[in-house]
Amino acid sequence: MNKVLIISLLFLPLLGGVFGMLFKNTSYSIGGIGLSFAASMLLIINGSEFNTAIQWLPDYSLGIQLDSTAAILVCLVALISLLVHVFSLEYMREDNGKHRYFAKLGLFTFSMIGLLLANHLILLFVFWELVGLTSYLLIGFWYKKDGIPSSARQAFMVNRIADVALLAGILMLNSQGTIQISEMTATWLFVPSILVAIGAFGKSAQLPFSGWLTKAMVGPTPVSALIHAATMVAAGVYLLFRVAPFLHPDALIIIALIGAVTAFYGGICALFQHDIKKVLAYSTISQLGYMVLGIGVGGVSASIFHLFTHAFFKAGLFLGAGALIHFMHKVSFEDAQDMRNMGGLRKQLPWTFRTFLVCSLALAGLPFFSGFMSKEAIILSAWNWADQLGTWAYIIPDFALITAFLTALYVGRMVLLVFYGTTRVELKSSFVESNALKLPLIVLAVGSLWIAFNWNPLAHASWFNSFWMIERYSSDGSLIVTFLSILLVGVGLLLSYGLFKPDSAYATSYRDVTGRFASALNGFYVVWLYDRIGVGLSYAAKQLHSFDQKVIDGAIHLLGVSTVVFSKTIALVDRFAVDGPVNGAAHLSGFIGKRFAAINSKDTQTQLAWLLVGVILILSWILFF
Repeated sequence: MNKVLIISLLFLPLLGGVFGMLFKNTSYSIGGIGLSFAASMLLIINGSEFNTAIQWLPDYSLGIQLDSTAAILVCLVALISLLVHVFSLEYMREDNGKHRYFAKLGLFTFSMIGLLLANHLILLFVFWELVGLTSYLLIGFWYKKDGIPSSARQAFMVNRIADVALLAGILMLNSQGTIQISEMTATWLFVPSILVAIGAFGKSAQLPFSGWLTKAMVGPTPVSALIHAATMVAAGVYLLFRVAPFLHPDALIIIALIGAVTAFYGGICALFQHDIKKVLAYSTISQLGYMVLGIGVGGVSASIFHLFTHAFFKAGLFLGAGALIHFMHKVSFEDAQDMRNMGGLRKQLPWTFRTFLVCSLALAGLPFFSGFMSKEAIILSAWNWADQLGTWAYIIPDFALITAFLTALYVGRMVLLVFYGTTRVELKSSFVESNALKLPLIVLAVGSLWIAFNWNPLAHASWFNSFWMIERYSSDGSLIVTFLSILLVGVGLLLSYGLFKPDSAYATSYRDVTGRFASALNGFYVVWLYDRIGVGLSYAAKQLHSFDQKVIDGAIHLLGVSTVVFSKTIALVDRFAVDGPVNGAAHLSGFIGKRFAAINSKDTQTQLAWLLVGVILILSWILFF
């Protein structure tokens, strides 16, 4: 029974998307992902683990495993994907390529579920690349618009660079022992550990690979919700979660540092963006930094818990942003994603406002919301880890606490600028929120409340804790740390209100604020650096190509021509200087032989006569000379 359910939840999204595209009917896509979600729920209810393998090559069995962690995450992916499908019914209603869009969504969901089920690093890498391919197809969905194909390619190539490191790490591990995840026991060496971590950094948009995630914003907004919530960007965290017990201790320290710096970097950049999708993109980078930080300090349960809660409130925020953009497209001709064109929208979009506010407060980490519970678990794990390592290690929880303040600050700014005050542009018509837009937002908002995870709103664990791996360090920490975190969130929200409230100096001059804080606005030029590196590599490639053609190829051609001339000269010398005398001697010998042969006779009398002549000549020579 479990095998049938696993096959169903894996392939139904793909088949639904394919049939929907072939028959031009989105019902197949919705039905496929809906049945896949139902199958995932049944697997959780059954509660039994499943493990099977198929012989691929001698000594290589590519297996899948459904344990408690995979079961709950597969259910999460299927749920988020289902809500994105439903939301897209309205968002993509008038798009001529909507059936192609739903087919790509199905392939994306299939790839992510396969990644979660893989029990072998080679098989995981196959689905890892499929996730990258389908994300490229979805990011570049509107490929006829200027700039979109190049953005999709850049997002794709940045991930491929990190994937080279991941593949190298897998090959090194394969030479040292098993790469069947469920059979691993020994701690890895540092080099393969850090190579695998680099692969995870790329997929989860950690520094220096974070720039691709903002490029991914050019795709349809529901795609952003799917990529940012529980699928592609979460894949890197999931990989680190799976291999955390085997990573080298020094690699874990580097992972913690990268996560902490990335969390801080994302928070700073989000604070100065004008595009609402870029605010959320940098927010995702920051929150993924929290998760990676948690893996590094040993709080793997806390990290996977934050991945789970983040899926709900970040999907809710992106779909809410999608509703806002959809509304702005309908009623205004201005840039629909620029918050400078919004303001006062809570009256026009009441359900979007309510759900967006709930998800925003969860992101900010306010008590009574899910984000507080999981974020606090990571901060406390980092604090306890620092207690064990010494003074220098407190930089990790310090970065985490500062990021909590920044998160509250940019969340308050975003909500105030979008929903409060007066609308900054003229609205051309009215707009009614459809059920296809409201229902997913309501479900995600409910999932962002504390009650979905624990009766205690101040707890740092959930009902799902039994699903996660046992963490290396306890998340039990001082109440002082929790109080400090709540205080920083509260100060951040209050400061955001003071700075960005309606009629404040910033709110009234917001449209004119463009040149300030250019570095943060441009993500501290990480993407610019990609472009410069790309231009530099392109120039270097052209120069090397020219050098190859003019110098290397020229030398090879010269050598080839010289060899031909030399060989022909040797052939002539051989023919006339060597073969000539030899052949001449042979011809002369033949000529003389033929002449002497002519005087030879078969007649005995004639031979005796010649013999007599010869004897007479010899005797004459002797007697007279």
